[in-house]
Amino acid sequence: MNRRHPAEWEKQRAVWLAWPHNVKEWRADRLPRIRQFVRTLIETVLEFQDVRLALTDEGMRSDIAPILRALRPHACLPVVIPNNDIWIRDYGPFFVESESPAPRPPLVLDFGFNAWGEKFPPWDLDDIFPSAAARSLGLEIERRSMILEGGSVEFSGDGILMTTEQCLLNPNRNPGMDRAGIEQELKSAFGVEAFVWLRRGLDGDHTDGHIDDIARFVGPRTVLACRCNDSRDSNFDRLAENIDILRRWRHPKTDETLAVIEIPMPHRMDLGPNRLPNSYVNFIFVNGGLIVSTFGGETDAVALDILRGLFPDRRVVGIDSTLLIEEGGGLHCMTKQEPLPSP
Repeated sequence: MNRRHPAEWEKQRAVWLAWPHNVKEWRADRLPRIRQFVRTLIETVLEFQDVRLALTDEGMRSDIAPILRALRPHACLPVVIPNNDIWIRDYGPFFVESESPAPRPPLVLDFGFNAWGEKFPPWDLDDIFPSAAARSLGLEIERRSMILEGGSVEFSGDGILMTTEQCLLNPNRNPGMDRAGIEQELKSAFGVEAFVWLRRGLDGDHTDGHIDDIARFVGPRTVLACRCNDSRDSNFDRLAENIDILRRWRHPKTDETLAVIEIPMPHRMDLGPNRLPNSYVNFIFVNGGLIVSTFGGETDAVALDILRGLFPDRRVVGIDSTLLIEEGGGLHCMTKQEPLPSP
């Protein structure tokens, strides 16, 4: 069976989100604010395409009634699937295309999830979310025992997977698997044939270096990579090393190279003693658009200009994500794309 994980810039059927409810995570005083943030994001996505909104129980429908009542060109589609938290990028379903031998509906891959190395219990509901989502869509499910988060892998759409050693080789995920075993599992699951292994993610990233905070495919052979301009910053060396790896990379079969476009890091943000992993590449593709985290600094305009130059045919929208990054995540972390099946 041939498989392919579509690139995120390809046509999408919907964006998945989960409605915030975890008082332990958000605290009662912050929960209304994060819900307003999610509502703003939903309303923005609905300008471009449908949203599937996961509710933990039926009682939450009253919380989202204003969203459902609004008249827009696209629909917010609530679905009751219990979950622990909003970070659906990491625990949500992977949709892959397959041909056996004719085109088929997407296949949902259900990898294991352990809350970023068992850091943030409980995660029992998030771990089984992909299979529940597949059943709600009437799609075939394939369960995989490997622990894998969606934010830890980035796909070119034509056979290249980009990730970091810091995350995928971390013993808190799959201690019984070495690099060769992990590559074999990912080849089998996604049909990839080449890997780009960067070294480390951002300082302060509790996910152990997710790729979606440091480098993203913006074309089949084009990568947008974060750079740090302050040599005193703890991110300076690690991001410079990643850019060097990307510029030296060669496809093992075709000897193709990657075009590397650099984008600056935002201003440093801290919450108490903890550094925050704010980044401009934690954006989301939507049909005809790009939604980008901004943070109220001078580099916001620079980053948006770079992205508008990269995507002249897309409407690039910035959303102030200061509240979200204080909880450790970005727009990409809290969303999951459902691709439109190929004809």
